[in-house]
Amino acid sequence: MRKTLISGLIAALAVTPVPAAMADTAPASGELATVTADALPTWQTDGVVLTIEIVNGVTYVGGNFDNVRPPGVPKGGAGEVPRVGLAAFDTATGDLLPWNPVAFSPTFTDDQAQNECDKIATDTYRCDTVWEIKASPDGSKIYVAGDFNKIDNSRRDRMAAFDTATGALDPDFKPVFNNRVRAIAVSDTTVYAGGHFTTVNGETRTRLAAFDASTAALTSWAPTADKRVNAMALTPAGNRLIVGGDFDRINGVKQHGLSAVNVSDGSKGVFNSNDIPATSSTSRSWVTDIVSDGTRMYASANGEGTFDGRLAFNPDNGSRIWINNCLGATQAISVMGGVLYSGSHAHRCSMQSYYGGDGFPETKPHRRYLAEPAGTAQGAKQTILHWFPNSAPGTTYPWVQGPWAMANDGTYLWAGGDFTEVNDVAQQGLTRWTFHETSPDVGGPLQAGFGAPTAQAVGGGKVTVRWGATWDLDNRKVRYEVLRNDGQVACTAEAFSVFWNLPNLSCQDTGRTPGATHTYRVRAIDPYNNRVSSPNSAAVTVL
Repeated sequence: MRKTLISGLIAALAVTPVPAAMADTAPASGELATVTADALPTWQTDGVVLTIEIVNGVTYVGGNFDNVRPPGVPKGGAGEVPRVGLAAFDTATGDLLPWNPVAFSPTFTDDQAQNECDKIATDTYRCDTVWEIKASPDGSKIYVAGDFNKIDNSRRDRMAAFDTATGALDPDFKPVFNNRVRAIAVSDTTVYAGGHFTTVNGETRTRLAAFDASTAALTSWAPTADKRVNAMALTPAGNRLIVGGDFDRINGVKQHGLSAVNVSDGSKGVFNSNDIPATSSTSRSWVTDIVSDGTRMYASANGEGTFDGRLAFNPDNGSRIWINNCLGATQAISVMGGVLYSGSHAHRCSMQSYYGGDGFPETKPHRRYLAEPAGTAQGAKQTILHWFPNSAPGTTYPWVQGPWAMANDGTYLWAGGDFTEVNDVAQQGLTRWTFHETSPDVGGPLQAGFGAPTAQAVGGGKVTVRWGATWDLDNRKVRYEVLRNDGQVACTAEAFSVFWNLPNLSCQDTGRTPGATHTYRVRAIDPYNNRVSSPNSAAVTVL
C-alpha cells in the first residue's frame, strides 16, 4: 500500500489566523466574497475611458475615444464602429448598444501644450472629452459633462442630459459653462456640477453650480472652490454635498482637497478630516473619486510625494473611519458587496495588512486593481484582499496610469481607462468582472514562473519532491498534486501564496521500488478545480 508523507507544509501554513474581513472568490464562512479576476468578454474602445455609469442594465461610458470594437478584435479591425466620446453597452453581456451621440468641439490653436486634448497639428487642438456621466435617482435621465460644446448638431456647452428610455438629447437642459465640467451629483430636485468653470449662463459660479432638475434653471446656490473640483457625491441623507479635488479653500475657508457643502444654502459644511495633504507644490494630494455605500463614504486620491490611496469617512461630519496608505495613485473606486474596489497603479502596500501579515513591498509591474473591506472598523489598520487582476497601461499622455473609472450594479463591476491588456490578454479601454455564481471562476493558478520540481531519492524507497509555489489572482489557497511519471498522484500539499510570498513546498513519494526510475511534475489546483501543471523534473532513480 502506498503511503503519503507531507513535509514542509506545516511551515508554509504557519500564518496568523485569517480575520473575518478577509476574502477571495471562495471565502470561508463569514468572510467577504470578491468578484473573480476573470475578465468577461466586453467591447473595447480605441482611446481612454474616464467615466462609467450603470442604469437599468445599460452601461454608459464617456471619455476620449473615436471608435469601439468587439472583444478580441485589434484596433482598426473588423467590426470596429464609430463612437465619439460616448457609448452604451449591455451591462450583463458587454455588447454594444445602438445609442450613438457624438460629443464634439471645434479645433483651436495654442502655443502651450494641451495635454488633456487631442493634438490635431502643431499648436492645434480639439477638446471634446467626456469626463463625467451621472444618472438621476430614478434612472430616467443621465447627465454628461466634459470639454465638448456640441452633442451631434446641437449646442451644448460642456454639459447635457439624455432620456434613458429613448436615448434622446434633453431639449431643455443646456447650460453654458465657460470651462470644463468634471463632476456631477444628482438628487430628486437638483443637478450639481463641479469643475474648472467660473461662469455659468453668464453668471459667476466659481467651480460649483446647481440647476433645478425639473426646469433646468440655474439656481442661486453658489459656493466657491478656489481650484478645480474633480469629484462630488451627495451624502446618504442628501443634506450635504461632498466635494473633492485640488482646491485649497471652500467659500474662502481653508481646507484642501476634500470638504462638504450644505445643499440648503451653499455654506461650507463641517468636515473634521484633513487627510488630503498639501504641504508644498511637490508634496500634495488631490481627490479623484468619491462614492457611498449608503452608510459610509469613500474617497480616492492621487498625490505627489504624499497620500494617494483611499479612505473612508463619516458623511455627517467628515471624520475619518479608516485610511489606506498604499503608494500609487488611485483614480477610481467602486463599492459592492462590502468590498471597495479601486483602480490605481499601486506599487507598495507594505504599510497595510494582508491576512495578518504585511501587504506587498515595492513591486513591478504595478498592481492596477485592488480590493479591500469597506466595513473596516473605526481606526483599525486597513487590509488588502486577495484580488489581483491586472492591466497593461497605454502610452497616451497623460492617461498612462491605466484605470480611470469604475462602476457596478451589484452584480457586474466595470472598469475603464487607458489600458491595452487585461491579465495579459489584449483588451483596450474597458473590462468587467462578476461573482463566480454569475459566471464561473475559470482562471486558475498562474503558469508563469511555475518551474519544474526537483526530485531526490533518500533511501528506503522514498523520493522527496520539492517545488516553488505558484499563485492565483483571486484565490489565496492553492492545492498541489505531485504526479509520478505513471500519472498517479504520489503525494499532495496545499499552501497560501501570493505574488510577493511564494513558499517552497515538499512532499514524499513512498513505497517505490529501488532501482526504478521516475520523473515528477506538480499540478496546482484552485478551489474551483482550475489547474496548471509544471514541467517534469529530471529523472531520479529510487534507492
